[in-house]
Amino acid sequence: NLSWWARLSLGTKATIVAVTLSVIPVLGIGAINLSINQTNQTEITSNQSPKNLSLLLLEAGITALGVSIIARLLTNRALAPILAAKDGVEKLAALEIDTRLTVTGSDEIAGLCTGINLMVDQFQTLLEEQKAGLDQLRIYAETVNAATRGDKQFLFDSCVMEAKRQLNVDRVVIYGFEPDWSGTIVAEAVDPSWPRALQDKISDPCIPRKLLEEYRKGRVVPNSNVQQTNYSSAHIQLLARLSVKANLVVPIISGDILVGLLVAHQCTTTRVWQDSEIDFLKELATQVGLSLSSITLAASKAAEAERVQRWKDIVPQIRRSLQSQEILDTAVTSIREALRTDRVLILRYDEGIDTNSAQTTLTITAESVAPGWSRVRGEKLEVRGDRGFNRHTSPSGSQISPLICIDNIDEADDRDWEYTILEQLSARAYIMTPIIKEEKLYGALCAIACSKPRIWLDAERDLFSSTADQIGFALLQAELLEQQAKATELAQQLNEITSHIRESFKVEELYEAAIIGVRKTLHTDRAIVYLFDENWQGTIVAESVGSNWPKALGAMIADPCFAQTYVEKYKRGRVKAVENIYEAGLTKCYLGQLEPFGVKANLVAPIMAEGNLLGLLVTHQCSSTRAWQESEINFFKQVATQIGFALDQANLLEQREQARISAELVSVEQRQQKESLQLQLLELLSDVEGAARGDLTVRADVTVGEIGTVADFFNAVIESLRGIVTKVKIAATQVNTSLGENEGAMRNLSIEALKQAEETTRTLDSVEKMTRSITEVSENARSAAVVARTASTTAESAGLAMDRSVQNILSLRGTVAETAKKVKRLGESSQQISKVVSLINQIALQTNLLAINAGIEAARAGEEGQGFAVVAEEVGSLAARSAAATREIEQIVDNIQQETASVVEAMELGTSQVVEGTHLVEDAKLSLNQILEVSRHIDQLVQSISGATVSQAETSASITELMKNIARISERTSNSTLMVSNSLKETVEIADQLQASVGAFKVGD
Repeated sequence: NLSWWARLSLGTKATIVAVTLSVIPVLGIGAINLSINQTNQTEITSNQSPKNLSLLLLEAGITALGVSIIARLLTNRALAPILAAKDGVEKLAALEIDTRLTVTGSDEIAGLCTGINLMVDQFQTLLEEQKAGLDQLRIYAETVNAATRGDKQFLFDSCVMEAKRQLNVDRVVIYGFEPDWSGTIVAEAVDPSWPRALQDKISDPCIPRKLLEEYRKGRVVPNSNVQQTNYSSAHIQLLARLSVKANLVVPIISGDILVGLLVAHQCTTTRVWQDSEIDFLKELATQVGLSLSSITLAASKAAEAERVQRWKDIVPQIRRSLQSQEILDTAVTSIREALRTDRVLILRYDEGIDTNSAQTTLTITAESVAPGWSRVRGEKLEVRGDRGFNRHTSPSGSQISPLICIDNIDEADDRDWEYTILEQLSARAYIMTPIIKEEKLYGALCAIACSKPRIWLDAERDLFSSTADQIGFALLQAELLEQQAKATELAQQLNEITSHIRESFKVEELYEAAIIGVRKTLHTDRAIVYLFDENWQGTIVAESVGSNWPKALGAMIADPCFAQTYVEKYKRGRVKAVENIYEAGLTKCYLGQLEPFGVKANLVAPIMAEGNLLGLLVTHQCSSTRAWQESEINFFKQVATQIGFALDQANLLEQREQARISAELVSVEQRQQKESLQLQLLELLSDVEGAARGDLTVRADVTVGEIGTVADFFNAVIESLRGIVTKVKIAATQVNTSLGENEGAMRNLSIEALKQAEETTRTLDSVEKMTRSITEVSENARSAAVVARTASTTAESAGLAMDRSVQNILSLRGTVAETAKKVKRLGESSQQISKVVSLINQIALQTNLLAINAGIEAARAGEEGQGFAVVAEEVGSLAARSAAATREIEQIVDNIQQETASVVEAMELGTSQVVEGTHLVEDAKLSLNQILEVSRHIDQLVQSISGATVSQAETSASITELMKNIARISERTSNSTLMVSNSLKETVEIADQLQASVGAFKVGD
């Protein structure tokens, strides 16, 4: 879709522009000339004008054609350099990088061509550098790949050959260091025309240590002329013998260790080393060092894998056992088979290590011995001297040496231990390492060569130390499992004893359940409950004793020093554990109290009830002395605590029953009072019902009490109202009589009588107010009767007792919760064991995976790998057995966790029961508080009734005042009757109406 102009070539465009610019001036001049001629030559005829015009156009066309030809020639000449540059650029685009543009002149086109040529030169240089860099990278990669063969010499040879080719030097060597920092040429690449350094094994022992340290830190030495260096004369002679004129020296460092030097020699002439050459050789030396590290690491891993495999074969056998002695026997047997030695044994320190003692006693607790050698298991060894395991410090502070390794006893410098073991065990060489259990020295693992001296390899030493550590871990695991099992059993027994105690409603049954459970769980000979009186003299009130020992039930034991010395200690929770009564510093008096009952050791714990020391829970070991375990002491303390809680609960239940009986008695009494009050109110309402209909003759029965007071007040009001109505009737009669005497005065009388009727109406309103007041009194009395149902006169004192009970139950709940936490921590310990087992299982899986990989590699190796394949299969089999053993351990740990979980669940059930008891006590306390509140409410109602009575008195006063007003009006009516004359008829009618209204009230005869 390009326009025609865009499709034209550059030359055509230039020609068109040139012709256009050339023709326009010519045409312009011609047009002007024509116009001038037409103006000045008016005489020319019309037939001559076209002829002149044609001639003019012909001249212009010839001129334009000539100009176009000249423009074309000039354009082609001007575009020739541009077209040439275009052709060159197209060749460069086709990657013909040897093409260069011809530069002519110094115009812009020449500058452009020069810039393109410079750019092509730089590009060509960059390609050459990139090619060299890729070649170096290939060399680095080949160096790394050479390390995969595991052959150091092949790596060195490849390195020097590639370095010689890349640097284009006459010789490249690798100078390797020995452990004493002497060295030799270990690899060389040299042209045939120059002397060889490798065949002569040239060494240079004169390199200063300071220079070696600088090389280790990465020093690079480029020498352009070795004759101008400060080398030693011996080194200069060595370089001259090798015809070296210039050299480049870089260090080979493997794992921060200087292993050698990579050296390039220029023998033909001196040479200035370029930075790129120095960087290449330095990087190559770095790659060689990394490859050496890889080869060393691979060899180390192979040796480590073999050692780990041998260790893995032993460790599962040790960890499979869960009994301490079984672990020791398995360990010595497995280690002797792995080391193929004459004797392996475990020495146990009887009393630990005393660094200040010159002699230590050890017992051989486990032994595996080859045929032909005597067995010494169970024997004791007296070790003289201070060598032992007392030269280094262990985490616990004991002086412990990590390892003692003697290849030949006869050549040992320190012979105290060696001679002792030699005399008793016929040892010629041995290796010994401590067994640490829970950061404490348990004993020593010892392997002995009896037939001849033996050189113990590093791998064997590592295996021996690692196995000793695993023995310590296995012993600790076995001990933890035993402790956990014992703790679980004690927790279960505590739960059962607590349940039996809680189910006992009598104190005697409670004591009996506790002492039977204690003696059964702790396997003691006697368990007793010893209660104090007010003088701190005690009596044994409950006993469980074996048939072979004297009974102590009912015995009264007086200890005059107990109140002063021990009461406060036992109140603070002291638990006394006596392993041997004769070594506990007891007084003769106290020993005299224990000896009649055959006591050798005892445990004593306080029994606390409501914060007071009630007595002691005691268990006796009569058959022998006894070292009480911490778990047994805690169990015994918990049982004593549970007894105290149970006693608090029994007291609480008794107080609750007494409170319930008192509340019932008060309720019955108040119900009777309520019924009496309701009956009196009903009678009062029945009596006053006629007053609402106008019967003023009714009277209420006056009884004793508040209702009687109200009835008396009501009778007084009705009597006053009856008097008023009677007076009104008399007044009306008098008015009717007076009407006939004075008709005029009757008018006034009618008016006054009307006012008197209104006053009487207000009096009736006051009576109604009095009736409503009485009704309010009735309602208040009814409310008092409803509230009185739950009143209690002993509510406040019972509430205090409830508070103490709640505090004791909350303490019980806290103790049970603490016990549950301890059991849960036992479960967490088993979870830690599970983690260790899981780690062992993962190791077994990784071992199996390694065996599979080894089998695959053996299959790739063909016949040469058949032997390795057999080993791989055996490794896989051992890994499978290890996994199976791990699953067995996991099953055991799971069983322990399930038992622990059941104990925790039981403890939580006990906690919920304690919580339920707390709720019951709180409900009882709430009921007592309600009784107290009701009593207060009744008092308020009585005050309300009193207030209503006062209101009724005020209403009565109002009625009296109204009656006075009626009397005054009646007096005025009497005076006005004299003046009434004109309205007699109307007055008579009004008087009749008044009589009719007053007649509605019944006032009697």
